[in-house]
Amino acid sequence: MKLAPQKPAFLMGLFITLVALTLAACNNAAAQTRPTPTIVPQTTLTISGSGGTTAILKHLAEAYRRQHNDLAFEFLSGAGSSGGVKGVLAEQLDLGTMSRPPKDSELADGIAYLHFGTEKVVVTTSSDVSIAGLTSQQVRDIFLGKIKNWSEVGGPDAAISVLVRDEEETNTKILRQELFGEAAFTAGAVVFTSEDDLKAALASTTHAIAYLAYGGIRLGNLKVNPVVIDGQDPADLNGDYPYTRPVGVAYLPANAAKMQPFLDFITSPEAQTLLTEQGITLDK
Repeated sequence: MKLAPQKPAFLMGLFITLVALTLAACNNAAAQTRPTPTIVPQTTLTISGSGGTTAILKHLAEAYRRQHNDLAFEFLSGAGSSGGVKGVLAEQLDLGTMSRPPKDSELADGIAYLHFGTEKVVVTTSSDVSIAGLTSQQVRDIFLGKIKNWSEVGGPDAAISVLVRDEEETNTKILRQELFGEAAFTAGAVVFTSEDDLKAALASTTHAIAYLAYGGIRLGNLKVNPVVIDGQDPADLNGDYPYTRPVGVAYLPANAAKMQPFLDFITSPEAQTLLTEQGITLDK
């Protein structure tokens, strides 16, 4: 007995096959014409130098990266203003952060310098010491060893631990000129050559006093108590706080083009606003 031909099933299978082949061809064509995502090349800026100024620059770099993708940033451990300049001259750094103006000899060696503001240098106590304020004479007497117990200035009955930076450091030079004079620090003072090390010590030492850049305190959220001196509170943006230092960056003019967008940004009104929001006033 003869079977009836299966033409409808055969035709349906052929139709499905043709549709599948057509869809595959369309997908391949779409894949070939789909635009390749544009990859923006990044330039990495290597930065180090003054610890306090580096903290400010990190904050500004984070803000820059939220808006732009042309630059990446690598921050190395602090080397001080002089170390920042040396790193730039050796072409190990793109930007050397500075908390002082450049020396004539550094400019003669070939660096360019961009000043972008003024920062406060603050005397601060560890988190366990809270006092209403000190006079400049009291601060001087504590660091020089004439006042040795917090109870003498309205604090707890505890010996004062004095933490200082080395004599070549900018904050020390500023406070030597404006506050301490040339007398030696108290015999028990512990000397640090790194701002980060001093911050760590202040955070772990009880009944201590030290001095730091205000930017490093605010932007690092350090649990310390900046001291009101002679009624001047460093947190007061409208006050006339007396102990300040310039902040800027050193770089090689030959390398300026690759970092120019960031240099423009850190001197912009937007950068000023960002830092004012953190309690730091920078004037150009």
